[in-house]
Amino acid sequence: MQPQEEGRWLMPNIGKIYKERGNRWYIRLSGGIQIHCDKNHLTFHSKDHAQSTLIKIAAEIENGTFDPNFYAKSKKSLLSFSVYALEWLAGCEKREARDELSPTYLKDLRRFVHKIFIPHFQDTNMLDIKGRELKAFYLSLNYHAKTVYNIRAALHKIFIDALFEEVIPAMPNFPKQGRIPEPDSEWAHEDVQDHILEYLEHDDLYAIFFLMTHGCRPGELRALKHKDIDLKIDKVTIRRSFSGTKLRETTKSKRRRTIDLDTDWKEMYLTRPRVIDPEAFVFNKNGNPLSTTWLTKQWRKACDAAGVKDLTLYEGTRHSLASQLVNRGLSLYKIGNLLGHSTSKMTERYSHLESKPSKELSRKNKPTPILSLKQIK
Repeated sequence: MQPQEEGRWLMPNIGKIYKERGNRWYIRLSGGIQIHCDKNHLTFHSKDHAQSTLIKIAAEIENGTFDPNFYAKSKKSLLSFSVYALEWLAGCEKREARDELSPTYLKDLRRFVHKIFIPHFQDTNMLDIKGRELKAFYLSLNYHAKTVYNIRAALHKIFIDALFEEVIPAMPNFPKQGRIPEPDSEWAHEDVQDHILEYLEHDDLYAIFFLMTHGCRPGELRALKHKDIDLKIDKVTIRRSFSGTKLRETTKSKRRRTIDLDTDWKEMYLTRPRVIDPEAFVFNKNGNPLSTTWLTKQWRKACDAAGVKDLTLYEGTRHSLASQLVNRGLSLYKIGNLLGHSTSKMTERYSHLESKPSKELSRKNKPTPILSLKQIK
């Protein structure tokens, strides 16, 4: 920086510093662009303040990362991480409204953006976020390995979309995450399940026994309608699901599947009052679809009464059916199709179980609560 004349300083081929009235300064860059504040939107209060900013601007111009909007009083650059992240999140909200994203996934994205990403990166220029900065962010995360994986995946998607939209010219190097250990997961044999069923009220048993015998997700069970059950061919089609309180016309894997209707559960179904409306939900309470909270609560109460500890609803139904089928000799491919897994890796978690020679696919015994259901009008 060389003095040109009193009140002015010059950085050749970049710009000049001028003194305004009072103790204020501004930078005039080549091309007529005027800068009145630093990246923190603080007005220049001295020559040194302006000089240090001009030096940073020169470095950004040299690196190709300069954007004058970062130095504006009220306007922020799209390259500012916080600005782009919020715009990206708004796009995710529109996709959720179109049923392209699940509400529960969107809830996680909102939390990641507002509570984790923006507090860390703030208004950093996205072009300045390189592998080193991403590694430091990754190492700062103090969460369970699966949560860290989800956070990293969401941040990676932000940068992928920024690259696709030509906001950034290249992807930064993301740190690799080690293999996530499989969570310890319990499952129940049929006799344990039947013991738990004995402590359920009829309506709750009706729903939970369906989960045990068909392996669907609770959200898929809640969304099942009478038109999805074909008694002529004994098939049930899983085509939609609830995500929270929102009904989605797709399953989690975006694929519908038609599976055999369990004969024991069919007996329960036929004892229920006949429903004329095919659009009505099969499982409801006072005319409203069941909630996952309600199902979980009834499951826990029954497990406590039966003396069964640390077995979740998911483990005691969907996971247990898959584990039972492996032990009956059914292939992982067929199990994956039954459960609606989108990839074979999701089914491989059951491969550690030792298969038995039996090929029987139905339950060995009818649970005793079925007999009491037949007495219901």
